[in-house]
Amino acid sequence: MKRQMKRMKKWTALCLSLCLIGGLTACGGNGDKDSEGKGDSQAEGGSGVELVATRWSGGQSDDQKELVKNYAAATIVIDDIAYDKLKEKEILNMQKNGTGDYDLIYVAEVWCPDYVKNGWLMPLNDYIEKYDVDMSVYNQSLLDAMTVDGQVYSLPTFTQTSILAYDEEAMGRYGKGVPETFDELIECAKWFKENEGSGIAIPAMQGQSAVDFFGGILYSCGGEFIEDGKIALDSDAAAQAIEIWQQLCLYSMDGSSTWHVDDVAQAVKDGNAPISISISGNCSSYLDPEQSAVAETIRFAKMPGINGNDYVGTANFWGWSVAKNSANPEEAFQSIVWLTSEEQEKAAALANGSISALPALAGDSEVLEQIPYLPAVTDTLAKARILPTAGDSSAMLTDLQAVLSRIAENPRGVDAKALLKEFNDACQDYDFNP
Repeated sequence: MKRQMKRMKKWTALCLSLCLIGGLTACGGNGDKDSEGKGDSQAEGGSGVELVATRWSGGQSDDQKELVKNYAAATIVIDDIAYDKLKEKEILNMQKNGTGDYDLIYVAEVWCPDYVKNGWLMPLNDYIEKYDVDMSVYNQSLLDAMTVDGQVYSLPTFTQTSILAYDEEAMGRYGKGVPETFDELIECAKWFKENEGSGIAIPAMQGQSAVDFFGGILYSCGGEFIEDGKIALDSDAAAQAIEIWQQLCLYSMDGSSTWHVDDVAQAVKDGNAPISISISGNCSSYLDPEQSAVAETIRFAKMPGINGNDYVGTANFWGWSVAKNSANPEEAFQSIVWLTSEEQEKAAALANGSISALPALAGDSEVLEQIPYLPAVTDTLAKARILPTAGDSSAMLTDLQAVLSRIAENPRGVDAKALLKEFNDACQDYDFNP
């Protein structure tokens, strides 16, 4: 019965979302629809223009296929592709001479610089000016990440980042309030480790999640990975960041050195983690009583600050772009403005918990009822950045995973600052120029 109620609740949310946006139209569109002969992935657009959009497949894609049926200015076809094949298929189509198969490209933040460098995306500034698009509605940090040489290449949409998730009852036992600085977070983790044998749950296994988390610490300390085309992890800020990483590993829960974000989530749901660094994409499961032992007591907060400054997180997000070889670039631009509008982002949030790049939704009561952790995400993303992508950045970040893992496996027995200095020296021949 609980599963039936859960499915019914999601379907009701989707139906309400469709009702919410049913009367909306895009620039110059009309409301006539004719879906005869079209597959499930096609919208019931009112014009003769068909726009084909890429994105990764899954539940959010299925919901979006329903939501785009309300776009009246054109027919939007969602060509959803398994995530591990998406970039390859996008590139193959964007490389085509003449007209490509895709009009709308779903772009990960780390893909954008490469796509722009190769001339595969349409710069949007002229259209933004022509249609007087209010760019202030978007998270400025995310928009900046999709801007190259003053040209906007993508409008940000779905996003996620690290936030604090904690058990309110456990924090009551701690008695000192939710940590607002990393010094306080380390003190909190130490108390739980020494007094209750738990500690803080963090994604410390050798992998991308650890680098993402360390990157946020580094940026928040005022450090950089790269300066003037050279690695810059020999700075005082980098030394402070690696010391914070070591301290968190020291007071982390047993097994954290082998934990990815999903393992952190499981520790939270099992009621074993009093406090955690959680990826926002997992937080909805914390609220589900069928999955979570702490559904009634779980709470969320933005990431703590460092040196008196707000946290500068590393954002993982996606944007809608227009393919340079689209046959309908202007219509495609109009559609991505519609897709990233407050009405559409709210509809997606109500349908499946999608976290928007529009800060305004963090104050929407309907959205907050379903996504109570949205304010924590929005606050954490206020100054978000992405990891470096130019030149040998990918190789450098992969190598850094091993350094972070070595510290996580033996936080008492290694000199973290010396390890980072050694790593910095070993990367001197890497070229980080675009």
